[in-house]
Formats: sequence, C-alpha cells, structure tokens
Amino acid sequence: MVRVDLSDYGYVNARVRGMRSHLLTKDFFMRLVEAESFEAIHSMMDQTVYRREMNEAVLMSPDRPDYDQALSINLVATLRKILDATGGEPHRLVNLLLTRYDVLNVKTILRGKKGNATPGEIISTLMPVGNLRMDMLEQPAREREIRQVIDLMATLRINYARPLTAAMGDFIKHDQDLAVLELALDRWHFEDVMKQLKGRDRNVDMVRQMFTAEIDMRNISTLVRIRGIRLDDEEVMDMRLPGGSLAAEQFLDLDRLGDIVRIVGEYPDPSYRKLLEKALSEYQEIDVVAFDQELERALIKQGVAMSNVDVLGIGVIIGYMWAKQNEIINLRTVLRGKMMDQPQATIAKDLFFVERLVGEAA
Repeated sequence: MVRVDLSDYGYVNARVRGMRSHLLTKDFFMRLVEAESFEAIHSMMDQTVYRREMNEAVLMSPDRPDYDQALSINLVATLRKILDATGGEPHRLVNLLLTRYDVLNVKTILRGKKGNATPGEIISTLMPVGNLRMDMLEQPAREREIRQVIDLMATLRINYARPLTAAMGDFIKHDQDLAVLELALDRWHFEDVMKQLKGRDRNVDMVRQMFTAEIDMRNISTLVRIRGIRLDDEEVMDMRLPGGSLAAEQFLDLDRLGDIVRIVGEYPDPSYRKLLEKALSEYQEIDVVAFDQELERALIKQGVAMSNVDVLGIGVIIGYMWAKQNEIINLRTVLRGKMMDQPQATIAKDLFFVERLVGEAA
C-alpha cells in the first residue's frame, strides 16, 4: 500500500484541482435562471455534485424542500474532504481558514436563542466543518438561555466561551444587545488567528492576507454603519477589529469625518479606494446591505485569485474554497429567487462570477 505524504501540498492540490473541475459554469447558472419549473431545475441539478443533497431534500419534504440545508451539507462535506486530505502544516493552515465557520456556528446558536428558535431549527442551520463538530455544537444549541449556552461552552472547554463570558456584563448592561457578544467573539477570534500566522513562510502569508482582507472589509463596514452616530473615541475604538491594515488612529480619523462620501474619498489605501467608490455607488442606489455585498464580493475575488498566486502551495486550496463559497451563494440566490417568483432578470442581476476562474464543467 502506497503511503501518501499529507504534509505536502502536492496530494491535496491534485484533489482540489479535480474538485474544481466540477464547479458550475456561468452558462449553467444562466440556464438555471431560465428554467421554467422546479422539475427542470432538479433535472439540471441532478447532473451536478449537488445531486444527492438535492434529492434528499425533496425526499424529506416534497412540498417544501430545504434547499439551504442541502447546499450547506454539500459545502461541509466538500471542505471536510479538503481538510482530511492534509497533514502537518497544510492541515494547520486549512484548519485556521475553517475557523470562520466555527465563529459563524457560535453566532448562529446565539442568534437562535435570542430569536426563540427551537433547538432543531438551530441545529439544521449549523455547518460543522471547523474544529467544532456537530456533537460539540448540538449540546449548547439545546440549552434554553444565552447564559446557559455560554456556560456549557466553557464546561466543554470551547475556546470561544472565553470572550463571551467576559462580555456578559456589557451584554446585560446594553439591554442584551447581541451585537455586544458578537463583537467580543470576532475580536477574540481575529486576534487568536493572527497570533498563529507569524513568520515569512509564503503559505502562512497567503492565509494571513485573507484574514487581513476580511478584517479590513469588516472595519470598513463598521465605519459606514456608525457614521453620524455620536460616539466617544473609546466607544469607536472598541468597535474596531484588530489585525487589519487600517491603523487605530486611521480608523478613528475616518470615523470623525462622519460622512460616507468623505470616508471613501479619504481612505488611506488607494487600492481599496476604487472598490469603495463602486460600493458607494451601490449604497447610494440601494442601502448599506448593497455596500456590504460589494465588500464581500471583493473578498471573494481576492480569495479566488489566490489560485493564480501560487499553484504549488495553499493558494490552490484558498482559491477553490472561495470559489465554492461563491457558487453556494449563487445557487441560493437562484433557488430563493425561483421560490419567490422573482423575474429572471432580477435573479441574474444578483449573481456574481469571477469569470476567469469559473469551473470547466457543469
């Protein structure tokens, strides 16, 4: 039996390239948008890697299939396949990339408790692909109150309990505003990840670049959301996520401008300014959600482009992971649009493609 060296990127990258060949093309999505019925959509999806999950969703609930859950199940299986194909340093770095899903799962549980969702409803929306697997997530999801969720996480020695426990006082003080807990969670998460991404190794640097970009996007979004709100400097600084390229004083100076047009015009990094100008035009036409969407798309584009930065290292993995995530977003857009009887033009307009890196086959 041949032993495969999982600590080398050669094996996992070969597998990822094979997986990438199954990414759906723009042409496939356009045909999906033009499909006249869900029978036609299912027929098309039956020819893709989503076949099993889609069929199971229909079997479970023929009248109202849970397509969101089906897509999440496929994403989890796909990302786990990548993680399981790695060892040593590649495994550590892929695991760090997947911690974003750990944070998302914790937020999902907290939001579910705040919104009085049932344990079953919460569990069905979890994506256990990071360090926190389903058996670890199900237990806090079954608790009744947010305080109980956090206490159980601490008992289970889940690291994310630490910032949440420390923030409970402020959470209660601010009328149980969930944003207080989520900000504390994000700050701790990014600080912890960036501590683990030290050094000049090329693969470490690429992962660090992606986290830095995500932090930057989040900080920009925060500046847009709090503009014009009277906050003292300490309150403003408490809302800044650490680890990005925007220094603390720069963040504060931009907030003091108080106007979104000036924030965009005076943003210190010229490479971001063009992106922000495009996001601003979307914001002026719609709202802050459109602004955030442009930031998210820029992050996707940067992630997918990593495949071209380094074809021998983790860039191949990063590129595929972001391309897969974008594919899931596009599929959700189409399926939800069809369920809501949206016009084809509306659905198509909401799709986003990174053209040169779209897969080769439907």
